[in-house]
Amino acid sequence: MTRYYEVQRRDGAARIGLLTLNRGKGKKRQVHTPMLLRVSQEDLWDVPRAAVILPEVHPLFTKMEEAIPSLSLSVDCFVLSFASALLKSPRKFTRRIINARNMIPSDAALLVPAIATPSNAALLFYMGVDLIDDLNAVINGYQGIYQTEEGAVKLDADKLTDLPCNCSVCSSLSVDELNRKEGKEKASLIARHNTLLLDKELKKAKEHIRAGSLREYVEMRVRASPFLTAVLRIMDNDEVEYFEKRTPVARNHCMMVNTMESLKRVEVKRFAARVLERYEPPRRKILLLLPCSARKPYSISPSHLKFIEAIERYRGSIHEIILTSPLGVVPRELEVVYPAAFYDIPVTGYWDAEEREWVSSCLRAYLHQNLRSYGYEAIVAHLSGAYKEICSDVAMDLGIDAKITYTCKEGEDVRSKDALRRLKEEIAGICSGGGGDGDSDDKRLELQPRLRLSGWEKKASMLKAMADYQFGTGAGSELVMGKAGEGDRIRITGKFPSYKLSVNSRDHDVVLARIVPEYGLLALTVKGATRIEEFLSSYTVQIDDFFPESSGSILAPGVINASEGIRVNDEVIFTGKKAFGVGRAKMSGWEMVESRRGVAVAVREVVKIS
Repeated sequence: MTRYYEVQRRDGAARIGLLTLNRGKGKKRQVHTPMLLRVSQEDLWDVPRAAVILPEVHPLFTKMEEAIPSLSLSVDCFVLSFASALLKSPRKFTRRIINARNMIPSDAALLVPAIATPSNAALLFYMGVDLIDDLNAVINGYQGIYQTEEGAVKLDADKLTDLPCNCSVCSSLSVDELNRKEGKEKASLIARHNTLLLDKELKKAKEHIRAGSLREYVEMRVRASPFLTAVLRIMDNDEVEYFEKRTPVARNHCMMVNTMESLKRVEVKRFAARVLERYEPPRRKILLLLPCSARKPYSISPSHLKFIEAIERYRGSIHEIILTSPLGVVPRELEVVYPAAFYDIPVTGYWDAEEREWVSSCLRAYLHQNLRSYGYEAIVAHLSGAYKEICSDVAMDLGIDAKITYTCKEGEDVRSKDALRRLKEEIAGICSGGGGDGDSDDKRLELQPRLRLSGWEKKASMLKAMADYQFGTGAGSELVMGKAGEGDRIRITGKFPSYKLSVNSRDHDVVLARIVPEYGLLALTVKGATRIEEFLSSYTVQIDDFFPESSGSILAPGVINASEGIRVNDEVIFTGKKAFGVGRAKMSGWEMVESRRGVAVAVREVVKIS
């Protein structure tokens, strides 16, 4: 049980924590993790209390040591010993560090000694390591190995003409001057440089954890090493459950998708899964496939504004989905959720084979699941280039290629006047029962039935889809429409995408929920949560017999139980003998139960239970 370590911020498995160190004679010092322990320091008291984990490869390992030290031990840190043996195999490196993290309490720190380098430190933190040391840096220094951010070089090999660093060591002398130093002095200088560079890397990684961008930084850092690249790929393929439990449902910044590994991110897989499992398409006559845009949400981009203008008259008969890498399929109603409105990707016109396969698999799964259930009379694809090729391949796989009409010619820009005219005419023809054979007679278009989607319907469909996406299918209808016969007068106000859902009661509006564009999530009020409480069983925190303050916090010791599926930044309800309220999760549900320190829920609104 931890007494002196508290996790304060999370970015996936990486954490920033507050660790209290005993300096002897009753003196204490608080430091933040990730932290670098200096092996050469003389103050032996300035270390955390720790228990040692012996892996199977350790010479002293016995069957009696298979069990982790009792969780009732009053320690704040666990040490994975014999860690240097892990550097022989990327798979063993991955498995044993993650096994260690899984075995120890969630609010205890993990120290992996003797292997940290400037090139692997960020990856270690990404895996859930909290403490590293500079032993490897010092040993390398005494071996004449000069570490860099990308690797290391033996100075005796005369491979450097300049020292590529501005630390206090490297800025004070040249390569030649360093090589002319006597053995012990030279080794000490190189070791100091190595340690300073490692400390710099730790600080950079810590800032990325604070910003929620460590994954992007790790994808960049591993590129210099086949071993580290292999570790990241193994984690993405084999440790999905480990990272899914620790990855927030939303962040308030853009997700950079710059490598093929980005396609394997938890956020990408989670979005694709929820579109299939939790999204219920509206029943419309036409399924319209559109390309994505650089600007998010798509609806405010110049290209999508042109698409919308072309089809506006008939949107009441159209169900729009957007094809994009890396998310696959994004229904229009979900365009403001995370990560649909929070990603950026290099645009070159070239699609990698793995990228094509992922987007194809998402479109194939979506069409296979929904074509029969929702009985579209027609499918229109306003796509060109790789988008069109992907759609065509999927259509052939499903045997529906004859059912799809393409409104862009080969190599044609989807925003061109001819392409947009063709789109408009095709939609008009289908809605009128005709063929849409390219007749551009404006008078004929004016005679078509007006099937516009009202402003209220657009907003309601978005709120409904977002509620389903967050809480499960059915929650949206209940939140927006209420139970049959209730006669609620629902109002939706605000400018896109900051909609607010209210119910008129006794001539005044009571807010149920609002969209928070900064996170791409719905935030509930107590009234809204009560309205859909039956759908929130997977997002419920049971608290002890106390009444938390509004805009305050519920600490982990006050949590009796919490739903296993709760993730960081999830919208949750909390309930106890004295209180019922809503807030945002600051830990995963399983951590709320395990932890003895830290904030579990940030409270938004609470009412007393009489």
